[in-house]
Amino acid sequence: LMDRCGRRTLIMWSSAGMFMSCVMIVLSLLGYFDKMVALAAVASYVTFFELGLGPIPSLIVAEMFDGKYVTAAMSLCSQLNWVCNFFVGLLFPYINKSLGAYSFVPFAVVLLFTFIYAWIWLPETQGTTPAELQAELIKKNAGVTYHNMDIEGMASSLPQPRNDEWAEALASLAAEDGMAA
Repeated sequence: LMDRCGRRTLIMWSSAGMFMSCVMIVLSLLGYFDKMVALAAVASYVTFFELGLGPIPSLIVAEMFDGKYVTAAMSLCSQLNWVCNFFVGLLFPYINKSLGAYSFVPFAVVLLFTFIYAWIWLPETQGTTPAELQAELIKKNAGVTYHNMDIEGMASSLPQPRNDEWAEALASLAAEDGMAA
């Protein structure tokens, strides 16, 4: 499904579906709909999560970084995910106590911002290499200055990736195997 529809599209569908599910949960808890609608909205929430925001973020991280940085990036993103999960689990009883039927509104707001972010800024990573993705982001942000930093100038000063890096690494491994034998 990801290869057919694209990662960005699935994230947008997932966040929109989860947003609508949160709205339906809140409206059901307020008494506008039957409690069975809230139950169906929870099932819909989980289904939309599994379509996009569940699996795709970890895959996008792996596609956005060069191979030598993937493990560090995945580790950092996984840690951030679990820290956020910890705080959601820790704080939800207090949110529920203070907001009552509106306790899913903060989640709906986050999902709305997720949809907007994916629509405006998140690049499609399907079928691109990290170098192509970096070039696309530089092109998209060309001429933009952040806190007195020139994006184009910074990009031109970065070391350019070498195509023979893997060949050299394999050759050194082969040489080490030849010495060990």
